[in-house]
Amino acid sequence: MDAHLNADGPFLRVNAERCFKGGPTCEARFEIPGPGFSVTVLFGPSGSGKTTALRLLAGLERADRGTIRFGGATWSDAAQNLHLSPQRRDLGFLPQAYSLFPHLNVAANLGYGLSALAPRERSTRVAELVDLLDLKGLQDRHPGELSGGQQQRVALGRALARRPRLLLLDEPLSALDRPSQQRLRKDLRDLLRTLDIPTVLVTHDRAEALQLGDRLVVMDRGRVCQSGDIQLVFDRPTDPAVAAILGVETVV
Repeated sequence: MDAHLNADGPFLRVNAERCFKGGPTCEARFEIPGPGFSVTVLFGPSGSGKTTALRLLAGLERADRGTIRFGGATWSDAAQNLHLSPQRRDLGFLPQAYSLFPHLNVAANLGYGLSALAPRERSTRVAELVDLLDLKGLQDRHPGELSGGQQQRVALGRALARRPRLLLLDEPLSALDRPSQQRLRKDLRDLLRTLDIPTVLVTHDRAEALQLGDRLVVMDRGRVCQSGDIQLVFDRPTDPAVAAILGVETVV
């Protein structure tokens, strides 16, 4: 990876396209200005390209054009036929469905990605995650024995287990009922602040975006319509189409 270092520019710069044969093109263009805690929200209606943009960043989709650079390293460069695998991108990914292993208990799910560590180190890291995510007393339970909120914390813990430099969350609260979503938003924001790592989060929920995000990237029909500080974007949408996506009722 050192051969592709590039120290100039933002901490994360995504300028990539994914072209689907016989279908639409998704243009992922956004930046994170620096390392440390921040939440960048990819926001828009269903089918706007949010999840495709996140999968490009994760390495689960291969860009047909453009580049992705993170922390001085080039993760993807279509012109150079460069595409780092997800495992080499040093990130944590929380899918919408959580995808916990039903036959493994909480401790085994948390430690699944830590096979390279010695048993004692692995146990220590799992114990740290149990404390961090308030999972004490649940280590021996299986996913089917947990509430939706507990499953979400286990899935997040598994994404964090290897101490990633970037965290990707795909609709992290959508599997929960509305009261649980409202209750867990602040908890999730506080936890992300404690982790002190940059996060990219996908949602189509306006309240979730406002409560969790620092920066907003508004997407529609596979392209980025507007991006910037979240409150500024909500206060000053660039055109009526963006205002409609954001749910702004009065446009002057």
